[in-house]
Amino acid sequence: MRTKHKQLFALGVLAIGLIAVWLEPGGRLRGRLQGEAFFQGYPVHYWQRQLQSSDPVVVETTRAELAAGRRSATEVLRALLIARSTGNWDTSSSRCTAAEILTAIGEEAAAAGDDVVSTLTDSDTYLRRIAAGAVPAVGVPASRGVPALLELLKRERSVEVLRALSEYGGQAQPALTELGKVLRDRSIDTEVRWNAARTIGKVREKAVSEVALLVEHLQDEEATVREHSAEALGDIGPGAATSVPALVAVLTDKATRVRRDAVRSLGQIGPAAQAAVPDILKLLKDPEPIVQQAARTALETLAPDQLPKAKSDHSDVP
Repeated sequence: MRTKHKQLFALGVLAIGLIAVWLEPGGRLRGRLQGEAFFQGYPVHYWQRQLQSSDPVVVETTRAELAAGRRSATEVLRALLIARSTGNWDTSSSRCTAAEILTAIGEEAAAAGDDVVSTLTDSDTYLRRIAAGAVPAVGVPASRGVPALLELLKRERSVEVLRALSEYGGQAQPALTELGKVLRDRSIDTEVRWNAARTIGKVREKAVSEVALLVEHLQDEEATVREHSAEALGDIGPGAATSVPALVAVLTDKATRVRRDAVRSLGQIGPAAQAAVPDILKLLKDPEPIVQQAARTALETLAPDQLPKAKSDHSDVP
């Protein structure tokens, strides 16, 4: 009987020990048994708990540690990104934070590419938009990233998706038709529309097909749309030569940044914009310094001989 009591006591002590180890703050045993990824000796669920702490200092410290880990933290971040909420545990905040950290790490986190792309179809709108920025950041190839982002853009018009597409430059050419639809749609937020114009420009010379559309929006009622349409024409470069008269027409726009971007774009278009030189010269007396400087830069390309000579300072000559 006494032996049996000793056995039960020993089993009880063992059980308590196992529970204590299972519940220890670092969760190492639990992590090992569950096959979790580890970073700095701690498993995924430890980092998840830290990121969802009610103490903002703990959250920021944890973010910094994971970001500093770069490639070595990627496996844990991948697991955090795809961790679904349960009835007792909401993973929304830690998933969003994981996506932000992966974006910051960049191409060293390339192993997370598939997980980032799959997150574009998640039910969490905020997470989808953060993941959109992560797609080009971690180095997802354009052959996969552009179609995935384009499908998301068709479902929801967001600045984050447009910015992500712009990171692919000329490789985002397949998105031009949809970008044009976004720019034309006056029912959506102005910031989204001007980002569509900007993204068209980032496709560079491959966006020549959209020159007429951008010219049309030089007369848009929203100044920011006019501004970025002008900017985009310059980004397209010499292929946007047909836009020269329209750009000259907005050199007197009431919005400072429209004037600045229009004259800057004339310089970027190059020799085909020579006829605009007389109008550009007038902007050397624009009331806004940023317009004056943009005009001077354009003239350095188009007509350097017509730039006013800088006055020499002879004040020290007797």
